[in-house]
Amino acid sequence: MPRYLDDFTPGQSFESPARTITESDIVAYAALTGDWNPVHTDAEFARASAFGERIAHGPMAIGIAFGLLSRLDLFDGSVLALRKLDWTFDAPVRIGDTVHVVAQVLEASPHPAHPDRGRLRMQASYFNQRAERVSRGRFTVVIRRR
Repeated sequence: MPRYLDDFTPGQSFESPARTITESDIVAYAALTGDWNPVHTDAEFARASAFGERIAHGPMAIGIAFGLLSRLDLFDGSVLALRKLDWTFDAPVRIGDTVHVVAQVLEASPHPAHPDRGRLRMQASYFNQRAERVSRGRFTVVIRRR
C-alpha cells in the first residue's frame, strides 16, 4: 500500500532493508546502459586502478537506492514524477558490499494549483555493511495526495 503526501512529515526518517551488490548487477547495468567503462567491467584494468578492483556504476547505485526505498512502500503507486536529483559520491560501492539507505523527509507541501498532488523533498544516505556512507543525495518527487 503506497504512502501519499499526507503521510509524510518533515523530520520523519526511514531505513531500508539491505541488499548485496553482485557482479551480475554490474554486468546487467552495463548491458542495459551500454556503459562498459573498464573500471566497472574489466577485472585486470580495475585491479590497476585507484580502486584496486571493479566498482559499481554511480548511477546504478542511485537506482538501487530508490529500489530499496520502494521496498518500504513509500512510493509505488503514489509518486507521479521524479523532479529533481542531486547526488554526491563519497566512496566506491564494491562487488560484495551490502548496502542500505536511510532517508529523511525535508518537506511535504501541497501543490497550489493541483490539490490532488504535492511535492515531497527528501535526503538520503547510502551506507555499506561497515556503516560507511558511500553516497548521499537529495531528491524531489511529485506525489499524490489522499
